[in-house]
Amino acid sequence: MSIDKKTFACSVSSAVIVALLASFALFKASNSGDNFGVVDLQRVVAESKDVAALRASRSAQIAELKKMADDANAKIDEIKKDEEKKEATDKYLAEIQTAKKEFDNSYNSELQASDAKIQGVINAVAEKKGLSIVLSKTSVVSGGVDITEAVVDLVK
Repeated sequence: MSIDKKTFACSVSSAVIVALLASFALFKASNSGDNFGVVDLQRVVAESKDVAALRASRSAQIAELKKMADDANAKIDEIKKDEEKKEATDKYLAEIQTAKKEFDNSYNSELQASDAKIQGVINAVAEKKGLSIVLSKTSVVSGGVDITEAVVDLVK
């Protein structure tokens, strides 16, 4: 797979812009006397009870869809006439797709709520510690007040 020059140039430009914005934010924080914080988002997500519940819910949804498909296949296999098989296949496929859409909508809604809750916890910890900026720990080479433990304690 090859990346064309235009796509590569856009990617590099985007990375440079993000780096400049982060540098500006850090420069502003250091010149105003404000501290900045860092948080290990991967660890926070990994230890979040809400995210764990969301993963379990998603696994149950996938298992239910698989069961629906298996049941539909078993019923379709019992049908002898090709025309009836096609009608049954279309019917079951529509039912499975409807269920999948409902599951996806529910999952996405819960995912957004979980993300907002984690962001709220990060903001609360940052405010309590007097931090005006919080960056992902993976984006910072050195410095910053690590608030990961405080955030993890609140999302467990």
